[in-house]
Amino acid sequence: MVDQNYEGEIFYLEFEDEDGNKQYFTEDVILNYEGQEYAVLVHVQDEEHEGQDDTYMILARIETNDEGEEEYVPLDEDDENFEVLVNMYEAMGEEE
Repeated sequence: MVDQNYEGEIFYLEFEDEDGNKQYFTEDVILNYEGQEYAVLVHVQDEEHEGQDDTYMILARIETNDEGEEEYVPLDEDDENFEVLVNMYEAMGEEE
């Protein structure tokens, strides 16, 4: 389950893991690949949304649901585009 919350100018996503624990993420960057948008979501360390944990990220495909709202669909490492997207993201970091 994902709950999208706006707080100031920072956009937070709330994921619930298989044990029912809430995990918070922020959108780091949007990647465009073959006409599809993907988000790199960075883990936020606590419920107060303070501090990012750059070691824990999720790649998610951005889809539009039947109500016209954006949804983030996490990719797993077996997804055919996963490695390409990781390489794109890493290349962006090297350009800085």
